[in-house]
Amino acid sequence: MQNLNERDGVSLWRQIGDALIREIESGELEVEKRLPSSDSLASRFGVNRHTVLKAISHLQAEGYVRVQRGRGTYAVVNRMEYRIGPRRWFEESLLQSKLMPSRTIVMTDDLSASAEIASSLRIAEGSPVFFLKILGEADGFPVNFGCHYFPLERLPTIGDVFRSYGDKPTADLSFTKVFNEVGVTDFRRKSVRIRSRLPSQEEAWRLRMPQTEQVIETDVVNVDAQETPVVFANTCFCSSRVELVLEL
Repeated sequence: MQNLNERDGVSLWRQIGDALIREIESGELEVEKRLPSSDSLASRFGVNRHTVLKAISHLQAEGYVRVQRGRGTYAVVNRMEYRIGPRRWFEESLLQSKLMPSRTIVMTDDLSASAEIASSLRIAEGSPVFFLKILGEADGFPVNFGCHYFPLERLPTIGDVFRSYGDKPTADLSFTKVFNEVGVTDFRRKSVRIRSRLPSQEEAWRLRMPQTEQVIETDVVNVDAQETPVVFANTCFCSSRVELVLEL
């Protein structure tokens, strides 16, 4: 047992977190291996379980661990590389990192295009667009959360296709598959704008991150083979867990 004391104003949970970070960085706790249970760590450090959980929450926010849904244990991870290229998509980025991709449709709606959306999609302001709010996950852990806008005059059935997937996590949903179903057999990223900001309350909740931590936000326009916009997407990533790699 390692008995800790609050020394030099450093709280117990932070001392535990620092000790685990050292073990992660030294390789003593191997990447992709589960950490000991919170009860085991509490016994090891001579603290209560709440203090351990606070330390784990800090490590999760810093990108050192992830919580696997339904298992109640913690897996050590490296910061994930998320690759963005003209035709490099969500599934490929995750599978390259040996992670299983899945998506959850959070919300769908038919809207009128705002001035910003209309400009990005090259349609008239007020034109009908299909709105999709979606959560992307890797091994059940959130990677990105975003809003997508599709021009309904060009893609009138795309809403029906997305809605057919329901609102539960699924590994079957891919934008390539959806676009093929509505007749878009080739598409690519035309432009990517990247910035950082604080997350909204919903974004922090969906991404399981503190609202005081920055997200990386991307605005992306995808076009078809004729250079016609088919979707405008505003997506955010937890900055401590994901590195965006641009493949030009």
